[in-house]
Amino acid sequence: TVSVLYWRGEEVGGGGVAMTEKLLGGKKKQEEDQRTFTVQSYDENTKKYCENGIRTSKYSFIPLSYRFVLWKNLFEQFHRYANCYFLLVATLQLIPGLSPTGRFTTLIPLSNVLFITFLKDAYEDYKRHKRDGEVNNQSVKTFRQGSWQDVKWRDLSVGEIVEISRDVSGGEFPADLILLHSSEEQGLCHIETSNLDGETNLKLRKAHFENPKSSVAPFNASKPGSFVGTLQCEAPNKDLYKFEGKLIRGDRPEDTSAVNFDSILLRGAKLGGSTKKIMGMVVYTGRQSKLMMNQQDSRHKVSNLEATTNSQIIFILGMQLTLCSICAVGLGISTSSFTDHWYLSAEDLNPVTTALTGVGTFIILFNNLIPISLYVSMETVKIIQAQLMGTDLTMYHEESDTPCEARTSSLNEELGQVQYIFSDKTGTLTCNIMDFLKFSVGSQSYGTGTTEIGRAAAMREGRVLHDDRPKSVKPIKGFYFYDEKISDVTGEQRKWNWMSQPNTAEIAHFLKVLAVCHTVVTEEGTDESGKPSLEYTAASPDEACLVAGARFLGVQFAARDATDVTISVNQLDGSKVDEKWKLYEVLEFNSDRKRMSVIVRDPKGVLMLLCKGADSVIFERLIKPKDEHEVQMRKTTTATLERFAEEGLRTLCIAQVLLKEDVYADWSPKYKAAQEAIGGREQKLTEVGEMIEKDLVLIGTTAIEDKLQEGVPATIELLRTAGLNVWVLTGDKQETAINIGFACSLLHNAMKLFKFEEGSSREKVTSDLSKFKDEAMNIAKADPEKDQGVVIQGATLVDITADEAPQVNKDNFLDFTKHCKAVICCRVTPGQKAEVVRIVKEGLGKVTLSIGDGANDVAMITEAHVGIGISGLEGLQAARASDYSIGQFRFLRQLLLVHGRWSYKRVVKVILYSFYKNILLYLTQFWFCLFNSFTGQSLYDRWALASFNVLFTALPIVAVGVLDRDVDPKRIMSLEQFPELYDEGRLSKLFGTKVFWGFTFTAVLQSMMCFFLPMVVLTESVDSSDGRALGMHWMGGTAYTAVVWVVNLKCALETRSFTIANHVVTWGSVGMWYVFLVVYGNLWSTLRIGQDWYGLASMILLDPQHWLTWILVVVIALFRDVVWKFYSRTFRSNLLHKVQDWEALERNGILSDFNYALMQREHPEVLPRSRIKEKPTMKAVAVEEVVSPAVAPITVSNPPMNEAQGSGAHNVQGAHNEMSQQHLQPPPNQPHVAHHHYPYRRHTGFAFSQGPNQVEIMASKIDGTPVWATSARPSRRALKVRPGEVSIGGLVDSSGGSSSGRKTSHKPLYSAEKSSRSPSYISAQPHYVHPSMQSSVHHTLGPAGSPQMVVHSSNPAGQPANHNHNPLDYER
Repeated sequence: TVSVLYWRGEEVGGGGVAMTEKLLGGKKKQEEDQRTFTVQSYDENTKKYCENGIRTSKYSFIPLSYRFVLWKNLFEQFHRYANCYFLLVATLQLIPGLSPTGRFTTLIPLSNVLFITFLKDAYEDYKRHKRDGEVNNQSVKTFRQGSWQDVKWRDLSVGEIVEISRDVSGGEFPADLILLHSSEEQGLCHIETSNLDGETNLKLRKAHFENPKSSVAPFNASKPGSFVGTLQCEAPNKDLYKFEGKLIRGDRPEDTSAVNFDSILLRGAKLGGSTKKIMGMVVYTGRQSKLMMNQQDSRHKVSNLEATTNSQIIFILGMQLTLCSICAVGLGISTSSFTDHWYLSAEDLNPVTTALTGVGTFIILFNNLIPISLYVSMETVKIIQAQLMGTDLTMYHEESDTPCEARTSSLNEELGQVQYIFSDKTGTLTCNIMDFLKFSVGSQSYGTGTTEIGRAAAMREGRVLHDDRPKSVKPIKGFYFYDEKISDVTGEQRKWNWMSQPNTAEIAHFLKVLAVCHTVVTEEGTDESGKPSLEYTAASPDEACLVAGARFLGVQFAARDATDVTISVNQLDGSKVDEKWKLYEVLEFNSDRKRMSVIVRDPKGVLMLLCKGADSVIFERLIKPKDEHEVQMRKTTTATLERFAEEGLRTLCIAQVLLKEDVYADWSPKYKAAQEAIGGREQKLTEVGEMIEKDLVLIGTTAIEDKLQEGVPATIELLRTAGLNVWVLTGDKQETAINIGFACSLLHNAMKLFKFEEGSSREKVTSDLSKFKDEAMNIAKADPEKDQGVVIQGATLVDITADEAPQVNKDNFLDFTKHCKAVICCRVTPGQKAEVVRIVKEGLGKVTLSIGDGANDVAMITEAHVGIGISGLEGLQAARASDYSIGQFRFLRQLLLVHGRWSYKRVVKVILYSFYKNILLYLTQFWFCLFNSFTGQSLYDRWALASFNVLFTALPIVAVGVLDRDVDPKRIMSLEQFPELYDEGRLSKLFGTKVFWGFTFTAVLQSMMCFFLPMVVLTESVDSSDGRALGMHWMGGTAYTAVVWVVNLKCALETRSFTIANHVVTWGSVGMWYVFLVVYGNLWSTLRIGQDWYGLASMILLDPQHWLTWILVVVIALFRDVVWKFYSRTFRSNLLHKVQDWEALERNGILSDFNYALMQREHPEVLPRSRIKEKPTMKAVAVEEVVSPAVAPITVSNPPMNEAQGSGAHNVQGAHNEMSQQHLQPPPNQPHVAHHHYPYRRHTGFAFSQGPNQVEIMASKIDGTPVWATSARPSRRALKVRPGEVSIGGLVDSSGGSSSGRKTSHKPLYSAEKSSRSPSYISAQPHYVHPSMQSSVHHTLGPAGSPQMVVHSSNPAGQPANHNHNPLDYER
């Protein structure tokens, strides 16, 4: 039910009831359950429904209006608590004798903020007024009083017939219309909806079709006045994708026809494509049109960081009130002792009254303990951060011209705190570009080739899959099928081989069903050669792919109208035969039904229902098997579906049922009634569909490939390594979902995978949850680094996430899944996606992120803390409903690990620093109260205080919030680097109650130093120029100078990457203080302001005591910060510290590069967790054949360089082959250089370590994973190295030097862990080997999968030397 407010006319003044109604927003009409109006009844409809004029402006410029810009804007601004707080302070300051900082030092800044905001809002609203006028005054043709007339858009009324032309107003629709006529054939109309949903692709609409049996003539474009009737439809609502209506043209049932969304043209859309002109009937006008009803702000999300900040503000407010109470009590006590000081004239003061009055004074004095600059700084930083995201070219998708778009800036820091990612599959992890790959008919399956997912699944089982399609077979517009038994499309002439198969009739019928059972629309186009060709437009890529598949296999969908579907069937002789199938009903697909059906009559006159859908819904509607043959066929089909699913293919089942005439005749009126229902139409159609979609006979299946997007596996593996939990929510069946999980690196063989049984009862689900929870907890306790995952079906989730589900199931589910790094939910509906996100968000209290690309993902996107939309082939509904949108899933890693992490760290610094600097400054006022009898006297000038947050401290922290970088982005964007650095935000290490009050404590200490040190130093000092004692303002100026220096240098200490901008704003802010001191200190003589500090600059700036004092304060105040940072980096260093240190070495040229493997070797204690690697499952398979060195000399090859090879000092570059067989005479005293590489596949380098009784040899993979081999130590004689021979020892560096022949302090590169044995190297006489020489290494797998390492090296003469070692421990 929608409440409709009715208010016609322009803004007018007045009083009494009329004015009251205007102030309340208009007269409230009777609630409208549904709308019923007479077609072309202008006078009646004008009185009943709102006008078509729109108003998007917020304010009115008429003073008597309740929307008058001045007071409505002020009312909105004072909804902000900060403005109310400072208004209270400004009011207290106006009370005479109460304010120690002047009467207008808060009111003037507050008024400026309010006035600037008012001007901005008023100007923006003025532009909206202009746009509204331009829109409302456009012209449109409408049929009135027997003729076409040009009227203004604002004068249109419900029920009128309008003509829309591309030549007038660009073909825009002035209201929500029902399409009655189009200039194109079959009543089709192409429209652009970018203003509605942001989608740039054309949409197709169809003119309303009336029942052919109606006794009333349909709409005639040449006689629009003859079109009469009554329309019943749903009340105005916001749903852009649904419409329920019924057009009544006469008294007979045949004169009634259902009006569906396919015939609706919404305001905001316009004509597109080849459509030149249409006619339509107005159904919703003005603010009741769907576009205007959607003109509202989306649900406001508040980041966890901001919520935590708000809670800390409450504590700071309590701290402020505590200080005020202490000072007020002190004032009361001091006042009671004033009688001893006759010169104060305080005999008549009441201590209690004075103390109560003093509360207001101290509230004013300490008012900026809550920083007024916090929100300004934070919003400025966030807006700039959002702009930087949009300009990041690493997140720009060139193919679709899609940059990253931040639709909100309030959640930037939330991107750096994500723990759970919930992802859709189709279009999000996959490309959503479908290729018809395989199908089955009866018990026979057809189609060759494999998929990326299928190859990954086979590899896990130790099998190798090859694509057996000929190389000449290429994908053609959704078709990548090859099977010589069916067709041959490799040549210019297509051959339909299926026509000579034994089951030709079954295959032909199967293809005809594909060509008939759909809602695809044809358009004239051209093929790749430029020849005329039919193009298919469909609601989903799957449906277009199936129709294209039938077309390329010889059965082409040719045309459709309201009553017939025409297909063209190729014959064996090359001719074509057209067939017309009579179309009666279309039972459309939706995400709940998971199927679509058509009721047709074939050319032979057989009435049948054709159905296609998910196997889970088709199999449960199949007729009971009549014989063993049908039972066997279903078993075969089930096995075929499982095989297709293992390859990651999207499967559908095709079925049919022959209908009896009386059954259809009895069912048809029920379906017509459901079609015409107003309210709950979709549910009623589903219920009626169930009545006839039963007793189906299975015909066959289809399998479509949807390839993974580029970079998906690497992105998911990187995110999981960063500590995030990834959940995939998909409608696919379990086998498909699992294989896709393995293909995209969500699952791996070393993972403990839990599976729920399909079709389990609620009791079984409860039992399994309890059992799985206990097992997962035990595994986590025994091996915290063990990865765990779970696969669960949508039917099982009903007993967990639904409102009526037992609470114990939800609790156990959360306790269980929080130990799982990967969760796959298959066969889930859009509603279940949102339910899963909600229970995790509310139950675990972690930051959640949902990412999807379609309208069915909108619910989970809006439910999560952060919603990410992908601008994909399913439109932009998800992107428009999201907080951030990107072009591809792989850009998520840059958005989270780089921008999200940076934003979190930067915003944290902005918040902490904003509180820190204000607490430091205003606590010096509190310390001063201890020495002025709590009178509330300010130590500083009033305008110096007002300028503190504006001139002297604002810009440095903004620069940090926008530009600060702690490490190079590449250090977190690769598995070979350190994605674990994301833990800082994910685990909220940098902001919380402990950190906040740590900064507060620092501010308290430094405020004491900034006050007490100047007081101690200057109390007994005198002015060197005239010998007078230094006064309060002298000390205040010195203390204020110290505060400005301390807070700006503190900001510099918290800065991790200094740029020119940082230097300019930091030193500029300090310099601005001296400019202010000089200029303001001399204004009293001219402007009569600044009396207290008049001439202060010339006194203190020329006094050495002032300079020595503030320098002493700065050194002592910041000494603790410097010492703490040194201590933390030296004795409590973490991963970030080590990465920063090594980056500094790299910048200075000391270190060429470094990676995770080197960090694991040198500083394993700083790594937050170990990385789990997948165990190989392949059996005894030869990886590389060993070439006997006795037969053939070693051929030295240079493996591809990568980051792992370039780590630390191990940096071997250049071409080595050319001199590999040359005998080089070593120059005298030249040290030996030995290069050790592993040229095969993923292994990149060797390191050697010699212990007392054994030798360790280690190879590292590209991702840094070490592989060790240990052998008994050879005898000293065997290790002896003669001149001219190659040593096994030695540490290679980038300069080509070596430590061979003597002890070294260096450790072997890439070691997995620190060995208990100190490394030593083989002693040998110095000799020389040309840098081009290196060892050649071959790797074979021995019996039963036991690998054996064989190291071949050669001396300068080319003579080989072998070193065999024990089997490698791959698990280690």
